[in-house]
Amino acid sequence: MYTINVAEKTWLTNCTDNDDAYKNDYRCKAIYYARTTSAVLSVLGCCLVLFIIIVYKKYRHFTQRLVMYLLLPTFVISGVSVYPNISNTSVSCEVAGFFMNWGILSQRLIILCIVVHLLVFTFRQRRPASLELMFHIVIWGFSLCFSIIPIFGHHYGSAGVWCWIKGTNLKEEGLRFGCFYIWVWCCILVEIVCFGLVVARVQEQLKMLQGNPDALQLKEQYKKYIYPLLLYPLVNFILAIPVTANRIQNWIDKENPVFELFLLHSIVYPIWGFCNAMMYFMSKETILQLHPCNVWEQLISCQGSSSQSPQVSNVQQRPNIDFNYAGNILANPSTLNSATVESGSDME
Repeated sequence: MYTINVAEKTWLTNCTDNDDAYKNDYRCKAIYYARTTSAVLSVLGCCLVLFIIIVYKKYRHFTQRLVMYLLLPTFVISGVSVYPNISNTSVSCEVAGFFMNWGILSQRLIILCIVVHLLVFTFRQRRPASLELMFHIVIWGFSLCFSIIPIFGHHYGSAGVWCWIKGTNLKEEGLRFGCFYIWVWCCILVEIVCFGLVVARVQEQLKMLQGNPDALQLKEQYKKYIYPLLLYPLVNFILAIPVTANRIQNWIDKENPVFELFLLHSIVYPIWGFCNAMMYFMSKETILQLHPCNVWEQLISCQGSSSQSPQVSNVQQRPNIDFNYAGNILANPSTLNSATVESGSDME
């Protein structure tokens, strides 16, 4: 039978098999504390972004909901990464392995959906009404399906310095590829293609308007609505590089794990939530919303609105949704002189 054997005296074996290794091996300590620190920062980042989205009711806008959906698997990954005993092979480690696989697949699929949304919007100038429902079906259905498969046969467990698909035999190696690697990298490849198409389309539109006074305002609209979302796939692709490098090295030469790669892997994969928070708060307007006075004012405003009659409340809070406006900008740039993108627009 095909088996994967890690040399008994490697530091990785000590970290995996010895509960007291953190007290005896600096490499085990470094990996554990680096991973825990990244995970805590990620959890805090997720909570902060979610707080702003809820308090300022940004969830009414589609792109803000996409960011909110991204927080769920990111929070789960970070929470699992804080799991205190990485050498545990009990049921709790199997559960942690399941959530790790589900979280990363879901996260990757949501980022893909963000890029697809930008692609559809830049080419068709509007979002199909059924797009969000389709995203939900693909993201949660697909990730759940391929995360359930390794449960049969108890293939989740201790996998190096974390809990995941164990990889102790050929079948489990196949499960890693079939339930994780293939889909993650398919998503990344599609994201790269879509990313390039979106950037090319934006540049094409700006080139068509060269010399037109409306070009500057159109560029500002792209800067506000398109470019920030493009950061999510770009940053997550960069973060995937050290993780993939460690996976490949570990797959090629299992008996000689590289400490530096494992350390980078441990820092990078739980920190996605923190990086997403940094991207979310890049705009000056969003940073100002963090000010305690602004938060308190918004909470008072929400409380006052909820105390009014339902009829008045509905009139005041109903967003002015203009799904066609952003398309009109591309089709007829002169409309920039007579209108602005409403707060409830498709790209808000």
